[in-house]
Amino acid sequence: MSDIILILGAGPNVGFSLVKLFSAKGFKTAIASRSPKAELSAAADLVVKADFEDPSSIKAVFKEVREKLGVPNVVVYNAASGIFASDPVSVGLEKFTATLNVNVVSAYAALQEFVTSIRTLSKDVLKTFIYTGNSLNLVPLPIVLHTGMGKAGAAHLIEGSALAYKKEGFRFYYTDERFEDGGSVFMDIDGQAHADFYYELVRRKDQGPWEATFVKGKGYVDFDGKVALAPPFWRGEQT
Repeated sequence: MSDIILILGAGPNVGFSLVKLFSAKGFKTAIASRSPKAELSAAADLVVKADFEDPSSIKAVFKEVREKLGVPNVVVYNAASGIFASDPVSVGLEKFTATLNVNVVSAYAALQEFVTSIRTLSKDVLKTFIYTGNSLNLVPLPIVLHTGMGKAGAAHLIEGSALAYKKEGFRFYYTDERFEDGGSVFMDIDGQAHADFYYELVRRKDQGPWEATFVKGKGYVDFDGKVALAPPFWRGEQT
């Protein structure tokens, strides 16, 4: 059986880097996004359109991947939605709900499908679910409060799943790219660094630290649950 990776929320940075690297390693690649770019679509073995604001769409994505490629033994939840608001309560419920759906509810739906599907695979197949996160699960920043709520929920989901399914040999990771001083990269995300680190996680035969903080060129670095102070703008302060 060929290894199959499904990337939910594949874009031109992390998503494209994942498709290129995992394809080179012999994986079949499937991507799902609302509007996949031509270059990314051409590189993947299967392209599925999906709107992650609608968690019910996840089931159809997995169904199509299973029917056309097989059961994905590696799933990367790379979808994200951000809201910037200096006055957090000014954000309407509809927009907040849509963001929460993308950042955590659809991730739950994907994890649910992942666990159900991989139970049909043999025990010797490595089975890994990775959520592309950031440091907002650790540090509440007012200007991105709504996004952080979703990330915190997703981190809890990953940690709990790593505990719940450890005996079955399923692995779960919440990743967080950092600078060497422990500060979050924020918008300066390195797609290739993600791809390299994700491949390391996928090839592990045991569950590593679920909170997978990493630095470009170094891989996993344990920051002991600490984050270097964010710039004043991100803390909601005037500069």
